[in-house]
This record gives sequence, structure tokens and C-alpha cells, in this order.
Amino acid sequence: MVGVVLWSGLCLALLLRAAVGDHNSSEYSHGAAASVVVMVGRSWEPARWGGEDGPMSPGLREVRSAAAASASGEVSDSAAAGWMSGGWEVLQDQAVSQICRQMLVHFGDASSALVRCAVKSARPVRICEKCNSHFHHFWDAFANLSKDAGNESCSRQLLRSDRLQIVLKTRNFLQQMWTDSQCDACLNENKTAPSIESIIFKKMLNESLNCFEFYSSKHPAPSNYSDLCTKCKGSYINLTECYIRMEKDNKLCIDIIDSMNLTRQLWSTTYNCTVRCSDTIPVIAVSTFLLFLPVIFYLSSFLHSEQKKLKLIEPKRLKHCNSSSSSIAH
Repeated sequence: MVGVVLWSGLCLALLLRAAVGDHNSSEYSHGAAASVVVMVGRSWEPARWGGEDGPMSPGLREVRSAAAASASGEVSDSAAAGWMSGGWEVLQDQAVSQICRQMLVHFGDASSALVRCAVKSARPVRICEKCNSHFHHFWDAFANLSKDAGNESCSRQLLRSDRLQIVLKTRNFLQQMWTDSQCDACLNENKTAPSIESIIFKKMLNESLNCFEFYSSKHPAPSNYSDLCTKCKGSYINLTECYIRMEKDNKLCIDIIDSMNLTRQLWSTTYNCTVRCSDTIPVIAVSTFLLFLPVIFYLSSFLHSEQKKLKLIEPKRLKHCNSSSSSIAH
């Protein structure tokens, strides 16, 4: 009986101890959670939870929220699109004035139009013909940037105010492209329209190409291009002579050079035509003379040496007479 009482008391003591332990642990858990919530609140929402720094401004809260999202790899599209919005307009006003900004936008539009035209006219090359007006607009836009707009110095604000110098590099690149194209050689004195020589060349080029197209369509087989070579020979020769004259007068630009190269490829490679040179007979005569010149040289040398040998040989009768006269003298 006594053992039963002791056993019951021991079990009751163990149950009371377990209940007290669970109560303390639950209080600790609630306290820790509360402290975590308080710490989180102090870190991110001081206006709600209170803190040493006082309430947080909405702008600073957005910046910290974006930083936390970026650190966790979760950035919204709106945050990514406006990552430098807000005070960015203040930097724009500090970097360049409103008048100079309008000129910069105009320069960007003119530059992009010139680049677009040049790329579209890349093959076959038609930069000088198609993009002349775009180049003049681009050049005028840059000239406006270089001038002072009233009291504003756009040249100082836009051309040399930063290390990258995007405006100057864009101008240099497009100007170098235009210079390498030698477009001024194909234009008139005002540089606004094609020169007379360029117009004549284009007319002859169209005549040759129309002739090629007409006879190649009548005889699509490569073996029948002999008719094309015969019928189009005159127009092709006239085109070649016009090109040679323009080359001597330094009137060639990249458009004319590329057109002539493609026409020559059509004539010689595609249609397998040839033009006999007018100086063929003199060239053959000179080549034949040079070919036989060594033979003539060695033959003349041989004959000359034989004549010397004949002069050195003395006749035998002359030798006998000389010996007789010498004996009589003794």
C-alpha cells in the first residue's frame, strides 16, 4: 500500500514538472517571436514599430525594399525600369540645359537617319547617291551643337564635358565614312547634286545593264551568251572608256567604283565575254622581237668570232716564201 502511494506521488511530480517546462518554453517562444517581429519592425518599418532614427521616408523605404529584393534575386519590372528615376531629372538639368538638350536630340535623329541610310545602301553601294541629304542634315545638326545658343555654351556642355565624348566620336565616325566614300568627287560644286560626269556614267551604265538583261533573258543558257557579247560590246566599251576618263580626272566615288566592278564581273565572269585590246598587234610584235633577241645576239656573236679566226690564219705559201728569203739572206 505504501509502495503504491509512493509510486503515485512520483508520477504526479513528473507530470507537474513537464507542465511547468512547456509553459516556460512557450513563453520563451512567444518572446523570441515578438523580439524578432520587433527587430524586423525596427529595421524596416520604424514608423510603425518605432526606432532610434524615427519614421522612415517613403523614398528611402522604396530604395531599401529594392535593395533587399535585388539581394534576394526578386526584382519587379517596375523597379528595374525605374531604377534611376525620381531624382534623375535633377542630374539632367545639371548636365545640360534645355536648349542644348533639344539640339542633342536633333543631332541624334540626324545621325541615326544617316546610319540607317548608309546601311540600307551598303550593297550595292549607293551611299553618295542616296544619303547625300542625310549627311547635310547631320552636318548642320553638329554645327548647331558647336555654336552657342544665346547665353548657353552647348559646345562646352555636350562635346568635351565627359571622358567618353559620345557626340564627338559619333561625328568622327560618320565623317570618316563619308570621306572614305569620296562622295564629293561625284557631286557638283555645291555638293548638293550629282556632277555631269556622274550623270553621263550612270546613263551609260543603265544602257549596258539593260543590254545584258535583254540578251541574257533571250538566251538563259551560258553557252548562248556569245550573242550578248556581240550585241552589248559597244555599250560596254563606251562605259569602260568613260570610267577611265573619270579615273584620270579624279572624278570617281565609291558608288561608281562599285558599279564598275560589278559590271566587269558580269561581263567577264557571268557572261564569259572578252574585249580584244586595240593594241594587240603592237604588243605581239614587241613580244616576238624580245623573244628572238637572244637568238640574234648569240648568232651575231658566233659569226663575229669566226671572222676573227679567219683573219688570224696565215696562208702556207706565204710561210714558204718567208722561209726562202731568210735562207738566202744568210
